[in-house]
Amino acid sequence: MSEENLTPWQKKNLEYQRRKAAENQEKSEEPKKRKFLKKKEETEADSPEVQEEIEQQESFVEAEAFEEAYSDDFVEDFEEQEPEPSFFEGSFEVFKKMWPVLLLAILLFLTSIYAVSPISKIGTFTVLGNKNESFESIVQASRLKPTDRIYGVLRNRRAIENSIVQEFPRVKSVNLQVSFPNNIEAKVTEFKKVAYVEQKGKNYQVLENGHILKDQEIAKDKVSNLPLLKNFSDDEVEKFITAFMKLKPEIRGLVTTVTKTPTKATNDFIALDMSDGNQVRVSLSQITEKMPYYPSIAKQLQAPQVIDMEAGIYAKPKEDYLADLKNPEGNKKSSENTTEITATQ
Repeated sequence: MSEENLTPWQKKNLEYQRRKAAENQEKSEEPKKRKFLKKKEETEADSPEVQEEIEQQESFVEAEAFEEAYSDDFVEDFEEQEPEPSFFEGSFEVFKKMWPVLLLAILLFLTSIYAVSPISKIGTFTVLGNKNESFESIVQASRLKPTDRIYGVLRNRRAIENSIVQEFPRVKSVNLQVSFPNNIEAKVTEFKKVAYVEQKGKNYQVLENGHILKDQEIAKDKVSNLPLLKNFSDDEVEKFITAFMKLKPEIRGLVTTVTKTPTKATNDFIALDMSDGNQVRVSLSQITEKMPYYPSIAKQLQAPQVIDMEAGIYAKPKEDYLADLKNPEGNKKSSENTTEITATQ
């Protein structure tokens, strides 16, 4: 490699090695110079041939000393020198340190472009699960417009969901889901219809939260497969449904009609007619506590009977039970047709 292609550091190193080689040369030449000088003094031959031979030997000694001092040290130092990184290697190291900042900047830029572009406006609005409420009415209740931005929907999602729920008594919950770039899907969950109520000769549907749908009268021939509550007030309906929904589905499925049968001792006493022919009489406040015993009680009865759960549990044929009701002075439990019940859940 020529000196022109060397780096500044390599040039300085080369200069240093040369000075060092010169010093070493001077030290190594002293004994040889003395030897030659002595030989020169001793010899009387003063011919040009002798002088030329002496000069050649001196030059050879100088070259040999310089090569020995310079080459070993310079080569050793040059081999230990680390190569300078190339332009591409340096750029890659910088990129490795800067890529998180660059990525964040790119994301912010793309987000800004999306926010101001027409594509960020609502493109499609889909409603799923609405069996009783129309698509148009749900969209209207959401108060969303085609010009609204998607990021606004995301920011106010909970308020939009609550707005729809509060608008419709049948709607139990709404879950808004947004998919890129501008699609909105409203998943609607409605309350189930669990009973009917008869009030002032009219029948209405009752939802699982106890709400009565009085905006739609149900014809008598359409009332089927669900319990019919007779002459219950709105508060009594809500109280009954709250307790009723805590029962197992197999027990709820057996109830056909619920009638209020208050007594002097129990003002909220009710009678539940069952699909198997039995009738259960229990206080409204004790439905959750006592009705779970019914399946084990029904297995002990040979024929349809009235099961009284007012004080303890006993069963009696319906005719005898009604006869005892007409004779308040009589002791119902003393009748020979009374069956004491041992019930388990």
